[in-house]
Amino acid sequence: MKYLKFLLIASFMGIVLTGCTSDSTKTADTSSKQVSSSTVMETSASSTVTNSTSVSEPISTADTSKAQDNEAGLVEADILNSDYTSLNGTWKNSNGYQVTFNNGVVTLSGEGIGGRTEFSLSNPRKQSNVIFLAFEPAPAPNGMEIMLALKGTSPSEGLSTDGTDLNYDRFIMGNNGGTSLFAPKENGGIPDTAYYREK
Repeated sequence: MKYLKFLLIASFMGIVLTGCTSDSTKTADTSSKQVSSSTVMETSASSTVTNSTSVSEPISTADTSKAQDNEAGLVEADILNSDYTSLNGTWKNSNGYQVTFNNGVVTLSGEGIGGRTEFSLSNPRKQSNVIFLAFEPAPAPNGMEIMLALKGTSPSEGLSTDGTDLNYDRFIMGNNGGTSLFAPKENGGIPDTAYYREK
């Protein structure tokens, strides 16, 4: 039986490899999408394929990277409309603290804030190129906010240099200091407390 499966997989691989042609004219803006061998192996192992074809169609590289960014990136318009699903997941900072988002509910690791570890997000607003989100209930004495900077952006006010990694969506929590917390340490910021989504 194993030998039969091996022969079946090998024959499909031969068909796929024979059906593929090399294209010597490649451009920087397009690439070719082909049926992958792992897909063929999965299909042939389930014994549901009666024939095999190889499909090749041009795809814009820009479209592919945009699709990848949308899958994992934050959606600013949704967040500003109180739809926090693009924040969902676990975020971690370099000090080992974690924050988990689940549809607008925030769970903090450790002792949390004032002994409380679960809050809801509220009052989304954009200011200085950063999205501010408040915690409900507001932790005493001065409340707490998340300052969210999207990938490729930096706070635009009171900051000459961003000490956080612009290659990723990130946020800093604070109750005072504002966007200056994104500054490098030598400029009074606390960039090591920035949270990045875990992969």
